[in-house]
Amino acid sequence: MTSLNHVTPKGMDLCPSQEQAYTTILSLIPKSPVLALVSEGSFGRSTVLKKLAASLSAQYLDLGDLFDDIKQVDPLQLEEAVLACFERAFATHDIVIFDDYHVVQEQLVENCQNTARPSILGFALSSLVQLMEKNDKSLILGMQYGWIENPFRAKCLKTELSSFNPMDIAYLFHSMSPISLENVDFEAIHRFAPRLNAHQIWRASLQLQEEHVEHTDSFVAFLEDHALTSNVNQDEVTQVSLDDLYGIDEVRRQLEINLIIPMERGDLIEQYNISPKRGVLLYGPPGTGKTTIGRALAHRLGSKFFLFDGTVISGTQQFYYEIRRIFAQAKANAPSILFIDDCDLLFENATETGLYRYLLTILDGLESKSNEQVTIMLTAMNIGSLPPALIRSGRVELWLETKLPDLEARTRIVKAQLEGQKLTLTPEEATIFASQAEGLTGSDLKRVMTDARNLHAYHLAKELPVKAALHYYEEALQQLLSHRRQLAEAPAFTAAHRPGRMA
Repeated sequence: MTSLNHVTPKGMDLCPSQEQAYTTILSLIPKSPVLALVSEGSFGRSTVLKKLAASLSAQYLDLGDLFDDIKQVDPLQLEEAVLACFERAFATHDIVIFDDYHVVQEQLVENCQNTARPSILGFALSSLVQLMEKNDKSLILGMQYGWIENPFRAKCLKTELSSFNPMDIAYLFHSMSPISLENVDFEAIHRFAPRLNAHQIWRASLQLQEEHVEHTDSFVAFLEDHALTSNVNQDEVTQVSLDDLYGIDEVRRQLEINLIIPMERGDLIEQYNISPKRGVLLYGPPGTGKTTIGRALAHRLGSKFFLFDGTVISGTQQFYYEIRRIFAQAKANAPSILFIDDCDLLFENATETGLYRYLLTILDGLESKSNEQVTIMLTAMNIGSLPPALIRSGRVELWLETKLPDLEARTRIVKAQLEGQKLTLTPEEATIFASQAEGLTGSDLKRVMTDARNLHAYHLAKELPVKAALHYYEEALQQLLSHRRQLAEAPAFTAAHRPGRMA
């Protein structure tokens, strides 16, 4: 078994990557008055900063401490409140540590259009830098990203605490777990969930006492239930498998090659350096199985599948918050899929460019490296509504068309729908009915066969003469085709009967 099962160093309360960040910050203190520990995600930034505060006898501040100052001042004096919070801490300490400082910047700098005095924070911080340099003080900031407001930017030295390596994950689980994990291969765990963070590890460890974890496979299954959580409730998603989809054999094959195997087979991922496609487009007429493929992937991939659909309404106040929140979840569970259903409808509003630009950044922008283990999977009925720059080669690399089922596929769908039903057809009748249903989608066929059973039940309930099974299926088919003709004629009918129209 891998030596990662024995990585817990005696007397050390940080995992290896956290300890390295801690040591780096200590070495940088003499070199600059402003330092920053940058960490996107829950990888122990606060833990490292609190250990620094204890070892350096520094003043540790967080947003709660700042709020004590903010609540006492006029809203037009927020910048002064920030300065006062720092000055009070420096009055009694040579080193001050401020965690989650990016939140202050977001409110007073990045969103300065919402403040009465944009850019005033920079003036306040200039005063603070002068105080530190004059009195040999040091400031250590904890941040979620690397950009920092001037004048701190000109003085700041930064170190990064990024995602955990296998040794970190092994250390943290061994430290937190109430049971022995000697038989778990943490190299394999890291391949399965390379973005596993400290919060997920802590949350999972709380549940380990009641779980029976004997080996790596059972530990992976445990993590899917207790650490890696999709935003899709699988109990609410219709149970369907890719094997249940007919007429799209090549689509299924390409999904296996380019998504499923590079996400599921850790042995092949490491040995042959394979990876899932970054961008995938499923396109085709309504009812040809695009959303059903999403359902199948949700069940197949479990915690690796995230959904962005019409429940997140474009243009609303929470739209971009939801985009960032769902994508952050997908990154935390990477490798994963972010499934954007009916994306052509989202892009129909020509003035709504935010989602489009956000996806460009994810797929090949300056920040794409940290996002490379999240696959963006788009479905569309009308690819003409999609921004050309988004779907060009290199961004959306794999195009998969879901076509209307041919006779063979329609026959297989009909026979699958007949299984377990009392209103059944002979194999010959099933083929005859499928041949009459040319131009129908799989969804259409399922609807027709449900309607046929309803017609048959109506005859039974009313004690009407019962007809041959094929008659009910053919009658239901004709009803659907009649509705289609009415729908095709509807625009002309509406125009002819519009109120106020002159005869």
